[in-house]
Amino acid sequence: MVFVNYIQLDFISVFCELFLFTSSIVLLMFGVFFVSLRDYKYVNFVREFQYMIVFVLSLGVLLIWTSPITNLIVFNSLLSIDSLVINVKLLLLIITICCLLVSFNYLKKEKFNLFEYNILILLSILGLLCFVSANDLVSFYLALELQSLCFYILATFNKDSAFSTEAGLKYFILGALSSGFLLFGISLIYGATGTTNFEILAKAIYFFDFNISAMDEISLRIVLGSLFILMSLFFKLTAAPFHLWAPDVYEGAPTPVALLFASVPKLGIFVILIKLFFVLFYDFIPFWQDEIIFCSLVSILIGTFSALRQAKIKRFLALSSVTHVGFLLIAFATGTLEGLSSLLFYMVIYILMTVNVWSILLFLEYKKPGKRLRYISDFQNLSKSHPLLAFTLSINLFSMAGVPPLAGFFSKMYIFFVGLESSLNFIVIVGIILSVVSAFYYVRFIKIIYFDGFTQGFYFQTTQEYKIAYVIGFTFLVIFFLFINPNLLLLFTESLAINLFSSI
Repeated sequence: MVFVNYIQLDFISVFCELFLFTSSIVLLMFGVFFVSLRDYKYVNFVREFQYMIVFVLSLGVLLIWTSPITNLIVFNSLLSIDSLVINVKLLLLIITICCLLVSFNYLKKEKFNLFEYNILILLSILGLLCFVSANDLVSFYLALELQSLCFYILATFNKDSAFSTEAGLKYFILGALSSGFLLFGISLIYGATGTTNFEILAKAIYFFDFNISAMDEISLRIVLGSLFILMSLFFKLTAAPFHLWAPDVYEGAPTPVALLFASVPKLGIFVILIKLFFVLFYDFIPFWQDEIIFCSLVSILIGTFSALRQAKIKRFLALSSVTHVGFLLIAFATGTLEGLSSLLFYMVIYILMTVNVWSILLFLEYKKPGKRLRYISDFQNLSKSHPLLAFTLSINLFSMAGVPPLAGFFSKMYIFFVGLESSLNFIVIVGIILSVVSAFYYVRFIKIIYFDGFTQGFYFQTTQEYKIAYVIGFTFLVIFFLFINPNLLLLFTESLAINLFSSI
């Protein structure tokens, strides 16, 4: 009877994942059957299909929100459920719903009448939900590959564009390379300890007291394995010098897909990094901390100076994200509770700003139907045609630049203070200086919006889809609220950090 109860507990704790998987399979079969009928209402069906996907994800949010299951390790220690994982899953689903809402009009305009688009997003989110819950290196790898395979296909979804094909191929090749690094790191750790389970690995590192200073053979294997895993995740995170695929993939992929790449996976990857390096490999911090500091410094340098030269909006946002990842790695490199809290605080604000600016990009087009914005100079008429959107975008860009007293300023300030407390003085000083430098290209963007003339003779029109306006309004209001009162989010992230450290 106890065995039956354990099985029931396992399935209840991952009911949202099971619901998403079942929904994906049912909707996939339904779509295939509908297409085989060659119905003339296929296009209308695809539009209705999108609403069904949003409804499924909304139910997933509700299932996680109402779930009483916390602090459990289920399915033979393959998955773990705690407060950090539950809140991250909620945020992942909410951001995915926003990404779907802003993509409806784009898919309609570009005539992407394929139901597989939404199924791939569902499966990628399923992989991410399992990814953040992983409690074993095997489940961690399988979930990551499920998410990555869906993203490879989504990057090439615009089959009529050579740029999209190139982006998907480049993403696939470098993603396969990073997967090879990950598998090599896992094999080194398994060869040294004989297990892939996070709990057993943590106990082995603690009880066997591996001689880190002497660097015996077992310790060397674990350190090298952890560094290869870190290197693989930095590929997915677009941290320099592993970021070279990001500008091309962001530019070649459809804009809603690029928004998905820029926001959703980064949160999941940072959560698994926290679980691995704040818990599992924390005793080896003298080794992985130096690599993270180096990648942080290189990311801020390359992202800042490369973005100064960019004229295309998607490449500009891709390199801007590299800079933000560098700031996030400063907090991660501290290895402290305050560092974890500041990382989560910055991550939430960064995702909100990213969704806001990409949504505005999707909201606008020229008077000529179907002509999308590609260059930063294309925004030069925005303040005259749409003052409210220009104001919203300008506030968001100032927040990204870290101009006080906006939400982006508080997030950067918190990270810099935490870095100084951890004696990371050099990287903090470099970060402050380059924050001033990076403010130049954000201010240049705002200058184009407000002060450049009508040289091109184009006039903006907004799309007729109000769902994008709701997403823009929602993200802007949250950013504005955090500018007024950031303490609410700060207390929330601190409670998550304390719960994680208390469970170690």
